Amino acid sequence: MIQIDIDVPDRPGELAKLAAVLGTAGINIDAISAESVGGRSYVSLIANQPVQAREALVKHGYTCSTRTVLVVRLDDRPGALAALAQKLGDAGVDVVSAIHLGTVGGHAQLALGVDNLEKARSLV
Repeated sequence: MIQIDIDVPDRPGELAKLAAVLGTAGINIDAISAESVGGRSYVSLIANQPVQAREALVKHGYTCSTRTVLVVRLDDRPGALAALAQKLGDAGVDVVSAIHLGTVGGHAQLALGVDNLEKARSLV
């Protein structure tokens, strides 16, 4: 799965503009995370057409980067994320992003951006 990270101006209406670019291009946002820090805003998203999404955003002046993320399924219970994060951390894998994709049937799915994808895959 591909995550797109976008640098967005920190002002009212910017999320609407970004979403409109994707909507007009016929691209669905499957999951999203956003935050503002120090006068800058950052949006990370998972789209149904990541290549086309990135192209549409760049065409409209957005600065984007992409990363392949690890999709993990966890029991939806207290401590499940802590156990996985501890396992990754103990192995020297840095988790650099996390997006909750949804919870179904007692299991939560997360998209994790990590600094060593192959190592992380071998641990889950």
